[in-house]
Amino acid sequence: MNYIFAIKTAVIIFPILAFLFTGPFILYQYHKFSSINPLKTILIYSFIFYLLCAYFLVIFPLPSKESVLNNPDWMIQIIPFHFIFDFIRQTPLVIGKPITYIKAILDPSFYVVAFNILLMVPLGMFLRYYYNFSLKKIIKTTLLISCFFEFTQLTRLYGIYPKPYRLCDIDDLILNTLGGVVGYLWMKDLEKKLPSKKELEASAYQKGEKISPLRRITLFFLDLFLYTTLIIITKGKHPVLLFIIYFTTIPICYQNKTLGSAFLNIRLKKEKQTPLYYIRPYFLYFYYFILPYTLLWIVNILGDIIFPYSILAFIDIFTLLVIFMFYIANIFILFLKKTPFYDKYFYTKLESTIKEKRNKIKDKTV
Repeated sequence: MNYIFAIKTAVIIFPILAFLFTGPFILYQYHKFSSINPLKTILIYSFIFYLLCAYFLVIFPLPSKESVLNNPDWMIQIIPFHFIFDFIRQTPLVIGKPITYIKAILDPSFYVVAFNILLMVPLGMFLRYYYNFSLKKIIKTTLLISCFFEFTQLTRLYGIYPKPYRLCDIDDLILNTLGGVVGYLWMKDLEKKLPSKKELEASAYQKGEKISPLRRITLFFLDLFLYTTLIIITKGKHPVLLFIIYFTTIPICYQNKTLGSAFLNIRLKKEKQTPLYYIRPYFLYFYYFILPYTLLWIVNILGDIIFPYSILAFIDIFTLLVIFMFYIANIFILFLKKTPFYDKYFYTKLESTIKEKRNKIKDKTV
């Protein structure tokens, strides 16, 4: 039951952790590969969920502070392979009686040992497959993480409890490390059926040569974030001038890239030599911000004149709903057509520079 509670807690916490992790993860993937590989994403998020489960399985259940006051000041077991003597002494196993085998498996002296081994099996599998760790590195990493778990218990959950509530056991280090080795060995046959990390990265680079709708959206919000940051740094002075510098001056001086597009390996390409190219960022600002909220402002002004006070709130809600649907419709069209209408009218096109970036890296390494 304690195991189930720990996993349930991980299920509750994971969405919050995933939400905080997703933004940096998307930026990193687009910066390095210019695309997001689905299998790679599943692997990384699964690994985060596994680490969360492992941590909660180690620290739960949490007793009350009062219940640990009678515990000794130090709860440490430093005799290696003591679990073998516990198993021999406590288990009902009798070699000549098969009927006792199931009872032995269900005895804590067995399943706690099995749990400590299984706890680190996914770690060994992931580190071998995703990071191509050697057996030596697997042993070191698994031992280090196991030490962290034991340190958590030794420090009384970082000083939260007045005395230890769990036994710090050297056997746990041995069994956890063994689990990492088992995971490493299991992955030897399994990884032959899965694409290698190099194949995943090659596929990501290939996809990154095209601009996906999600990448466009990421660029839009990254540029907006950086521009807003500049406004905050300058304490709101000269926002129009900063807009011109960020969206016009910097691209002119920096190969048609803003700071955000340079980070995401994107360049705004001119399809024709026309001044309309330079109007694009101003139109985007008007289209996505000025136009919707001008509508809200007009409705508020006319609402005070035309509509009775009792229904003004409903009019505002309806207007906000229309604005929300406006954004949803634009996102839907972007994913449907991939090329927005304003790029067509302004003779512009977003193109990926990931190939150029990779070639430069190859030239430096040669």
